[in-house]
Amino acid sequence: MQRALTFDSMPGLMAPVRFFLAAPLFAILAALVLLFSSPEAWSSRWSPVMLSVTHLFTLGILTMSMAGSLIQLLPVAFRIQIPSPNPLGLIVFLLLATGTLSLAAAFLAPSNLLFITAAILLGAGLGIFIFALNLGFWLSRKQQAEKARASILAVRYSVASLTITVILGLTLVYAFTHPLGLSLVALTNLHALWGLAGWVAILLMGISFQVIPLFQVTEIYPASMTQRLLPVLFVVLLLWTVFSEWFGLHAGMFQTVLVFVLALLAIIFTIQTGILLKGRKRPEPDVTTLFWRLSLASLLGSSLLLPLLQRFSLPQLELSLGILFILGCAYSAINGMLYKIVPFLVLLHSQEIVPFRSGAVPKIKDILPEARAMRQFWVQLLTVPAMLAAAWQVPGFATLAALLLLVSAGMLFFNLLGAVGIYRRLAKQYKNPLKNQ
Repeated sequence: MQRALTFDSMPGLMAPVRFFLAAPLFAILAALVLLFSSPEAWSSRWSPVMLSVTHLFTLGILTMSMAGSLIQLLPVAFRIQIPSPNPLGLIVFLLLATGTLSLAAAFLAPSNLLFITAAILLGAGLGIFIFALNLGFWLSRKQQAEKARASILAVRYSVASLTITVILGLTLVYAFTHPLGLSLVALTNLHALWGLAGWVAILLMGISFQVIPLFQVTEIYPASMTQRLLPVLFVVLLLWTVFSEWFGLHAGMFQTVLVFVLALLAIIFTIQTGILLKGRKRPEPDVTTLFWRLSLASLLGSSLLLPLLQRFSLPQLELSLGILFILGCAYSAINGMLYKIVPFLVLLHSQEIVPFRSGAVPKIKDILPEARAMRQFWVQLLTVPAMLAAAWQVPGFATLAALLLLVSAGMLFFNLLGAVGIYRRLAKQYKNPLKNQ
């Protein structure tokens, strides 16, 4: 496992940061949609409001953050050169942002035109992104960091999963706007499976193999886990797809076994990561450590809920599973990592424009003070159980959950914006505008 980073081909600051700043804005939008919706919006994951909010999270928050992370991490951590990362980042960002807004609006105000527009924008943005990543893999095949092979393979599995997710999503839009007699429920479930367990989970696990030892100062993950966990997970997703209703090979008992295997893989990752964090070399947990613990607890909870859904098909259980994995696990992990990545990037780029030993570059702890991030963590910690209570129709919690999400996302946005503002002030002071960023 590699810990060394290389900064020779680092993209401009705004190439990844625009994605990071947009993520909490989409969370704010999701909170506002929930806040001004009736409690009936929480009746099922199939309600228009919940479908809209789900895609604001999965596309506007998770995919937005992960795309920005890959644009930054691939050349720095894995020596994979993405062609023209600065203009690529801007193009992908604009297409992904407008496509996500169009899709969220299409669920709230059903319109074939909006669905088709969203499909074109998202298909183009994610298609360009996937092509650029694969081109980078091919062009850098001889320079890739050998010690980061496990994380590189994880990225490739996740990009393959994203490709399948996009294809299934475009098929869904076509089937919705041009009725073909397809099972939309089966197709939607496969789309969600590849998007969440494939694109999101595989990438988060693979990146954690790199960033947890690096930023949390822990021991490295066991080679047996980094080499086997994600390939097995990818094969499970393939088997689940082949034996799904979509292919007419539906086998209830076999799918039940696959559900338990999927849950077991998540539990194994949770336990191992928890052990590493417990033995970290810095005794006092920082805010990112706390976000990781919240993420792991939520992943464990969703892993336990997943088999229950095979026995009890309740709307509340489906919503709870989505809340725990999307909000509690994935969003919390990304939230915590942003508090490490953004100040680190601001520090690196500031050092490039400020004269050596001038003393003008602040320390990393001053770029984004721990106390501000910690306040946001406690609000996020309250948001997850409040969302679960809302899913189970506890009176008053629908409004409370939306308000907590709104406050948490707003705090995250202004914390990140303040960090980026430090670089902008230095760039202006030393007359070094943000060129090609």
